[in-house]
Amino acid sequence: MARLSRIGALLTVIAVTASPAGGQEIPPPQRTFGDVSGSYYGRGLEPESLPAEIAEDVAGASGEFRLGPTPVSEVGLLRNLFGLSEEPGSLRTFGWVEGGYTGASTGPGLLRVQPRQNRFGNEFLLNQIGLVVQKPLRQDAFDLGFTVRYFAGADAALGQPKGGIDFPPGNPRFGHDFRDLFLDVHLPILTERGLDFKIGRMNTIIGYNGFLAPYRPLYSSDYQFFYAQDGAFTGFLANLHLNDRLDVWSGMTLGANTFFTLRSPNSYCYIGQVNYWLTEERRTRLTGSVYAGPDAIFAAPGLNGDFVTMVELRLQQNWSPRLTQIIQNNMGWDANTPVGTGSFYGLYSILIYHAAPKLDTILRTEWFSDPQGTRTGFATDYAAVTFGINWHPNRILEVRPEIRGDFAGDPAFGTSDTLGGRSSQLTGGISFLVKY
Repeated sequence: MARLSRIGALLTVIAVTASPAGGQEIPPPQRTFGDVSGSYYGRGLEPESLPAEIAEDVAGASGEFRLGPTPVSEVGLLRNLFGLSEEPGSLRTFGWVEGGYTGASTGPGLLRVQPRQNRFGNEFLLNQIGLVVQKPLRQDAFDLGFTVRYFAGADAALGQPKGGIDFPPGNPRFGHDFRDLFLDVHLPILTERGLDFKIGRMNTIIGYNGFLAPYRPLYSSDYQFFYAQDGAFTGFLANLHLNDRLDVWSGMTLGANTFFTLRSPNSYCYIGQVNYWLTEERRTRLTGSVYAGPDAIFAAPGLNGDFVTMVELRLQQNWSPRLTQIIQNNMGWDANTPVGTGSFYGLYSILIYHAAPKLDTILRTEWFSDPQGTRTGFATDYAAVTFGINWHPNRILEVRPEIRGDFAGDPAFGTSDTLGGRSSQLTGGISFLVKY
């Protein structure tokens, strides 16, 4: 399989899963552009990230987001259409449409290895049509909530879960799926900030890059996202808010990407994560995660083992109100594959700079090692550089062009129709994201 190329890259931001200190719900502040030392926007999360998507399950959490595009949950077109309340914790609905084009030096068709999710070269794709109905959790008392995230398009075909409503997908360019379908509850127990518990089909907590379009900084995704993490699962998660800066997640899944069924007969897996803001200003965030169990993460066809262990370490540093950096490392081992213990390692850095009120620049550099070939199907190392911009002229539209270069130690790149391969690949893509 193949993955897109872009030079440059992207962004940060990780999610705070609780409301502001003291349990008080506040509406998001008016977003203004500035570079004043110590200002509000020097802290918190970037809105286009998986941590931000997780944070949106909590009422008022978007008040912790930094500069950049308007969070999809705040656009408000559907909310206004249906006359829904703007009060934190009230029922809300929102959605998006994303389409884009990718040109590849390796030619047209399904690309091997990278890029993902824009995996067809020289072709326009309708990637996603998304719709969310949600009641986010309040944090100041016992509260019940739920989230339904449904989407359709080429990405839904790529991410179709076992047991899903369109499984197995018959068309690689269009499918549909419930990305989230869960119930959650806030329990004011154990600590002053309490505990959140969710059960059902849900997005993973591991990784910085989200699968859904409003929660990714770039059109393409990184190697760790596709080969070292599980994007979604069925199971349960508990998040204990030890204090204003420290959250501890722990839960169980039914294996890689399932819809209320087991991936394999014994694929009960453990997932856990710790998130810690070093200071009250929330400029430096440390994340450590572990995911372990049978079939916890997908392997290349025919190279599956019987027990996966994956460890993730992540640093988010908000260097200034305009500049954020993410450094992430994933390390994994899959026991008893046909080639022995399959190991995989990845490291990347994402820089996102809010250059102007309606323009962000993003740079991502990465390295990924698959020495036994159990992840990508090729026993080699990979490197990639992606550069992109995000032009968001208003709260509804985002235009995200990028250019990407991928490099491998062996000729791994090409298309599904070509017999040979290349050790490098250049891709250029552009996506159009409309939020409502």
